[in-house]
Amino acid sequence: MKRKRLIVQNRDGVYHLMSRCCLGEHLLEDEEKEMFIRMMGRQAAFCGVDILAYSIMSNHFHILSRVRHEKPKTDAELLSRYREFHEGCRISPYSITPDGLEKMLERDDEIAQHARDALLARMGDVSVFMRELKQRFTIWYNHQNGSRGTLWMERFKSLVVEPSLQAMATVAAYIDLNAVRSGQVDDPADYRFCSYAAAIAGKTTAMEGYRMIYGGRSFEEAMAGFRLCLFGKGAKPKGEVDKDRGVIPLEKLDAVIRSGGKVEMSELLRRKVRYFSDGMAIGSKLFLKGIFEEHRERFPASRKSRFASMKGADWGGLQVVRDLKVDVFG
Repeated sequence: MKRKRLIVQNRDGVYHLMSRCCLGEHLLEDEEKEMFIRMMGRQAAFCGVDILAYSIMSNHFHILSRVRHEKPKTDAELLSRYREFHEGCRISPYSITPDGLEKMLERDDEIAQHARDALLARMGDVSVFMRELKQRFTIWYNHQNGSRGTLWMERFKSLVVEPSLQAMATVAAYIDLNAVRSGQVDDPADYRFCSYAAAIAGKTTAMEGYRMIYGGRSFEEAMAGFRLCLFGKGAKPKGEVDKDRGVIPLEKLDAVIRSGGKVEMSELLRRKVRYFSDGMAIGSKLFLKGIFEEHRERFPASRKSRFASMKGADWGGLQVVRDLKVDVFG
């Protein structure tokens, strides 16, 4: 049975968003990844979404996002977002131009109000953000490659993330380490289609994402903390080979977990960890209890507000809603 998505109500919500290409095909080359990142930024700005971290792979993508609940309060704000969204883009014959929208809103009649409502409905909604991003990218991809039909295997998967430093930084590290897990690089700074590499290279929007995760601290302070998540306390500086650091053999990991032991979090993040994709929500016990109560009707009546502690490492007290029993680590 397909589980219903958990959506944060009446306040900003942080989500780990994931989607995979049809049949897991490796369809996204470098040009496609670059275009996806550009479209993602433009769509996020229009929808009122902050991109905190991302990793665009050849057959799937991960985004850590904060969806802002507050929407534009004035026509000037609405027009500003609309102009930025369409700047430098060819306007569909079925869409109104920014100048046309401005004239319509100035009339302030029933038609203008309908246009306002339609635009505002596209903002502050995680489902709309993902749907429009994937649709727009699919149209571009099909045009570029002379193909037809859908590009994506499913709507999308999501994990509600507590807006705390521990939860957001841990999920962001898991996202940025995608290319390391797949064996493409040893350091995520060398994979240019993830937010960590973009931030290290000086891309302002990516740098701002980590500052948001770290509560508005300077980028240097944010990176110092984030590198601990990525590499652990004993990590060597970039450029020096650390032969002892890498993916833990699965049999060794299983043995440690069966014995009730733990490994370093930065090492376990280099493995596929289903808590970050299938846990429904991740955070402190208090946060999960609030999410559970908000969505009580989506759980069986017999379900208690008990949550699962994450195994295998010291996760800083993080728990998940779903108690995963099988193939937690890949």
